[in-house]
Amino acid sequence: MNFLTFGEIENDDVKVYIKQDVYKALEKLAVSDTSKELGSIIIGDYCQELGKTNVIISQYVEAKYTDASASTLTFTHETWDYIHKEHERLYPDKKIIGWQHTHPNYGIFLSNYDLFIQENFFNLPFQVAYVIDPIQNIRGFFQWKNGKIEKLKGYYIYNDIGKPIKIEQIKVKKEEPAPAKTSKTANVLIALLCVVTVFLSFFAISLNKKYEEQLEMQESILDKIDNQQLELDNQNSIIANQADTIAKLQEQFVNGVLDSTGQTTAADLIAMLENHEITLQNQDEVLQQLKKLVENGFSKGDTLTFKAYTVVAGDTLANICAANNIDYKNNINMILSVNGIANANYIYVGQTIMLPVVE
Repeated sequence: MNFLTFGEIENDDVKVYIKQDVYKALEKLAVSDTSKELGSIIIGDYCQELGKTNVIISQYVEAKYTDASASTLTFTHETWDYIHKEHERLYPDKKIIGWQHTHPNYGIFLSNYDLFIQENFFNLPFQVAYVIDPIQNIRGFFQWKNGKIEKLKGYYIYNDIGKPIKIEQIKVKKEEPAPAKTSKTANVLIALLCVVTVFLSFFAISLNKKYEEQLEMQESILDKIDNQQLELDNQNSIIANQADTIAKLQEQFVNGVLDSTGQTTAADLIAMLENHEITLQNQDEVLQQLKKLVENGFSKGDTLTFKAYTVVAGDTLANICAANNIDYKNNINMILSVNGIANANYIYVGQTIMLPVVE
């Protein structure tokens, strides 16, 4: 990952790294309509390094359906709905880092309304505001610092390794130096300039060394962020595999209890528990409930049978019980324990569940 510095970087400030593609896309958006303010949500990640906050801006979502004029920008309910849906659809593993909006021809600052937006919707320590004036061709970031909103003096534009960073810069015309006069005074000045030149050479070497150290530290930070993302991806993969394993074990357990017709009686289930053929959470409590139901809960000739049910989209344990004439309140604990379900809200499509049915 390579980057360029724009402006001055203060040691205690939030370090903002914006990807070149995002930077150019926001510039293009800013000039697309200068008759009103435009905006977007900036997305990416952040990390803490030696007590300093480093923000990486890698994507954005344009703010649509806004109520905008030449000097105001309001995010409507439709705007927020669109932003959250696009965020979840496109970048679910990334964070909302802040927001961006334009100030056509009236400079880089945050108005009272802008401050209200930042304080109420983007008030996390790593969240920033990015303002672009497309007419004056200036831009700047605002950070949270010591509980207050302050303008950053500089930021970084980065790109992937091997991809050059090309940002057009405004070139300042240099003035031609006046011809020197050959006099004693001029000779003295020349001598002084030689001394100053030597001093500045040593000073430049010192600054260059500090700059190289800063670059090394920044590269270390970016590498750390890449490693954190890789670790997160690995953890997500492990969690997915564990969930799949648990689902398969639960299915094997249910299939081992049910007979070839997809059911078993309470008496058979009691026998399996007492003979330690199967093991359940809260086994003693479940065993007592089953015995009580068998002994006292039914009319003569009735049989308590457990039948298999496959979960479909939209199912909850409550509506499954209602559809099968099962008293949810009195049977939910037994249903959870018998099926090895930790939370009544966590069932999934395709899951096989044993349900108590009186026959």
